[in-house]
Amino acid sequence: MRRCIVILVALLIGATAYAGGGVPGVRTEWGVVAGVHHPLAKFNMGSSTAELKANTGFAAGLHMGLRIVGILGILGIQPEILYSYNKIALKDEKQKFNTDIKCNTLQVPLLVSLKAGLVRFNVGPVFTLMDNPTYLDRKGEKVMFGRVYPTVSYSAGVSVCLLRRLLIDARVGGGFKAVENCLSYDIAAEGEYIKTTMFNAQLKVGILF
Repeated sequence: MRRCIVILVALLIGATAYAGGGVPGVRTEWGVVAGVHHPLAKFNMGSSTAELKANTGFAAGLHMGLRIVGILGILGIQPEILYSYNKIALKDEKQKFNTDIKCNTLQVPLLVSLKAGLVRFNVGPVFTLMDNPTYLDRKGEKVMFGRVYPTVSYSAGVSVCLLRRLLIDARVGGGFKAVENCLSYDIAAEGEYIKTTMFNAQLKVGILF
């Protein structure tokens, strides 16, 4: 799956480069974006006595666009490469254990957009290439919490392009289903399984070239 996603993104980059060479009615744009990433997670704790709270982090990445002028306005295919980072606070009073789960995520949104004046409406699938949350157990050993996003999720939102260069983008996204995670405070102890359904909201500002 990941190899297919990489190939697809490479083809889209090639298409934008080709269109940028002068295809009538088609134009391309490139840019960088950065901003706030706020997770909205639902945790099904099962028998675990832990409490989890996802904290706000940041997101940054590369924005690409292949825009086609049409009757409905300007349609676009908008692939992106986005890295996001946030922490999930883990507290278990019964076990007297507290730590932070550090989430590093690399995703490729592949959005379809419709531009109406300065406003763009965006929607499409999101492919997760890297998702490896980890935390430290009682002995300071790194433990894998397990991925919080499924391989394919979704994103939808609206953006505004000002002065042809300044992009302000707001969107929400998340998984279609829950994923399974494991909590283990000691390498010698058996872990407890929980289920996570991850959603997020992002507000980013970008510069287009």
